[in-house]
Amino acid sequence: ARITGDKGEVSFAAALRGTLPKYYEVIEKPPKLKIYSEGKGICPDAKIVNSNTGKSLYIEKKTGNNGGNAHQRVCLYGMRGIKRHTRRVDPSVVEEPFFMVFSGATFQRKEYQDKLKVDLEGENYAIMEPEFTNINKVAKQIMEIV
Repeated sequence: ARITGDKGEVSFAAALRGTLPKYYEVIEKPPKLKIYSEGKGICPDAKIVNSNTGKSLYIEKKTGNNGGNAHQRVCLYGMRGIKRHTRRVDPSVVEEPFFMVFSGATFQRKEYQDKLKVDLEGENYAIMEPEFTNINKVAKQIMEIV
């Protein structure tokens, strides 16, 4: 799962980097967001920075090909406290600091798409089509946010 996940993160970042205008920077593996005591925190997969505005957005990318619970693990990024403390430690982030991205065979299934629609209602997320054929649409979503 870790190998599949890492490959999905890198390939999504590359696709996004090739699609967004040059004034957007895609930072893979940004520093840990130290939102808990004793330097503990969370590690989103990427950070998008708009150099024209100075605003940023964190990306959490999940890849699944054999079912699993990645869609449940990502829900922590929708928690009010996580968002508030992220804005505290990184004032450059937009009001809704996280954008969740799902790809792979798992997320092409109706049952998973239905779960995401309910579980992430009101959150910023996208389900990638195979081979990232909808990357332009997702890039546009991101540009509207940051």
